[in-house]
Amino acid sequence: MSLQLLSVTDFRNFASQQFQPAAGFNLICGANGSGKTSLLEAIYFLAHGRSFRTARLQRMIRFESELSVVHAKIMQAGQLNVVGMQRSKQGELTLRLNGETAKRLADIAHLLPVQLITPDSFRIFFGGPKERRHFFDMGLFHVEPSFYQHWQVFSKANKQRNALLKQGATAEQFRYWDNFFCQSAEAITSLRENYLQQLSDEFQRLVASHALLSQVQLQFYPGWNQQHSLADLLQQNRATDAKMGFTQAGPQKADLRIKVEQQPAEEVLSRGQLKMLLFALKIAQSNVIGAVASKQPILLIDDLASELDADSMQQVFQLLKTINSQVFVTAIEPEPVLQFMPQDSTAVFHVEHGTLTLRTDDYGRT
Repeated sequence: MSLQLLSVTDFRNFASQQFQPAAGFNLICGANGSGKTSLLEAIYFLAHGRSFRTARLQRMIRFESELSVVHAKIMQAGQLNVVGMQRSKQGELTLRLNGETAKRLADIAHLLPVQLITPDSFRIFFGGPKERRHFFDMGLFHVEPSFYQHWQVFSKANKQRNALLKQGATAEQFRYWDNFFCQSAEAITSLRENYLQQLSDEFQRLVASHALLSQVQLQFYPGWNQQHSLADLLQQNRATDAKMGFTQAGPQKADLRIKVEQQPAEEVLSRGQLKMLLFALKIAQSNVIGAVASKQPILLIDDLASELDADSMQQVFQLLKTINSQVFVTAIEPEPVLQFMPQDSTAVFHVEHGTLTLRTDDYGRT
């Protein structure tokens, strides 16, 4: 099991609440504004250090409180880890890992791979390349430990190079930072190519029996035309980059192109079909993380019933039943969702006025 206990204090509308989820599926029901999405937000915050609902993190702090605390017990690879995050209204973030102060968010994030599906998740199709980079780099972060270090080196080199572009620096100064830029860029691209091949293989396995989704192809664009060396492109584009104020070629421009018969998927598939594709991509990534990194990822699904008819819901759960993840699902009413959830691995919770209670459904699930 991954998340064994979640405790929140002064988080959104929760004064104090403990939550012991099931290892498999967890259905959280309640009216709009009751706090069910806030529980997903607390888990996401613990894994990412930010909210998926707002950029103003002070809004996560309960009214008239000075800080909020999220605390959890996480089991990974047979070891129990105790983690915590505290956010103050002044913006201070305090991290705790196994009784000690943690210096890096990455130390906690490595323990808790969390993916999210909300109505906003369609940005993976309609948003820019940044949305898709965030998606596949999250998986790569968990399956390849060296990725984070390579990305740190690259980010520094890219920042320094962009500063030089604005300063009108000498060729010698560019050669120094271009060397770091290219070395880390090649390492990152190699890791991405290998990971995305694993992701594509798992995705194709999942959708092999689906007439339409089996036609979807995942194509990786590294961020530059690889018919030319990146070092040559940096030199050739230096004047243009200087006018733009930033480097235009490199892994910071990478993309995952999602195609159906060489057409962008969002131009071919209906919104309902895109939602099925979204679930398949997220589940494929969870399965790769589970298989390669020996971690049990967490999948958060907010408002599952939105835009899904009964047939689509059944197809979604056919995919979800193959997942190597702990799953948290929110819904206003439990019945439209419960009929598709496995009876032997599902816990049902009800939220009202910031209070969470375990309930027994009509099938005897608790």
